[in-house]
Amino acid sequence: MRGALTGGLGRLGDFGLFAPLLAVAVGWLLPSLAQIGYALLVPSVILMFAMTVAMVEPGRLHWHEIWPAIGLALSNLLLSPLLAHGFAVALGLDEVGGWIVLVAACPAAGGATLVAGLLGLAMRPILLAQLLCFLALPVTAPLVAALILNAAMIDPWVLFQRMAVVVALPCLLGLALRRALRGGLALRPLRGVGTLALCCIGLALAHGLSGKLEASIPWATCVLGLGLASLAGGALGFTTGVLSGRLGGARLGSSFALGGAVRNVSLLWSATMGLSTPEGEAVMVLGTLWTFVLPALLAPLSWQRNRSGHGIAPGGASADRGQRRGMITPQFRAVYEAPAEGLRNRCRP
Repeated sequence: MRGALTGGLGRLGDFGLFAPLLAVAVGWLLPSLAQIGYALLVPSVILMFAMTVAMVEPGRLHWHEIWPAIGLALSNLLLSPLLAHGFAVALGLDEVGGWIVLVAACPAAGGATLVAGLLGLAMRPILLAQLLCFLALPVTAPLVAALILNAAMIDPWVLFQRMAVVVALPCLLGLALRRALRGGLALRPLRGVGTLALCCIGLALAHGLSGKLEASIPWATCVLGLGLASLAGGALGFTTGVLSGRLGGARLGSSFALGGAVRNVSLLWSATMGLSTPEGEAVMVLGTLWTFVLPALLAPLSWQRNRSGHGIAPGGASADRGQRRGMITPQFRAVYEAPAEGLRNRCRP
């Protein structure tokens, strides 16, 4: 029984790009199941990040890759919300624009790292930036709310308290799990548990969409604002990657563009439950949906590239250098590179 469960979780983890979208469709067809997923949104987000903390072991860090990661983290946490605020003011988005600014201050999503691997781009710098943003978010998100947004929209102190809980609990649970499983860390089942948590978030997303369709929410404005924020984040990420070209120039720029365009909005969504207005809830739902959709749309591009014989080795040239220096550990490969290779191999003729 235990072996079957472990094997099932491992196989589920291999479909982490598409399982959440399938969960959204199932939740749309089964509203009662979607309501359960919505009730479990906060525990699901905590579980998802706990699995990330438990699995990731990037190895030795070197300054030539730390500085680009810090640059992407600063771009995502501070520069991107400032640019999104400028767009919101210019377009007169009012309250919707405020929530879009908060979405623009979210860290890069794990799907961005996996898609970077599928496309043969550098993954480690995105992963490092993702972890830095995750740890800094309880400070930077309330700071953005205090300096840019209207205090009547959301209280920065309450946001700080909630973000601290949503970040601290996964760190503690993940570290405890690593300690408990020391010497026997089963990475594929843990990745499957993380995918299961993503599926619960997908069910919550279906509930959020169906519950807001009848409300008088400016959906077109929300989509426009999120699209501009994603483009701005991608452009800033690309610029950061190109300017720190010691790791591969334009290739790192493309990798960082993914890290800037695809954000983990579910973290902010779970922290603002009960605080946001219907417009804010709609922005969170659409932002989370975009996080699921964009990686799934980009994955087939990598498969077509691989079929035509123009694929790049997983992780790019930086991964080859990192392997020689001992920076790419078995844990890193099992969590990020191996799933990318497996997805490519399934689509070969």
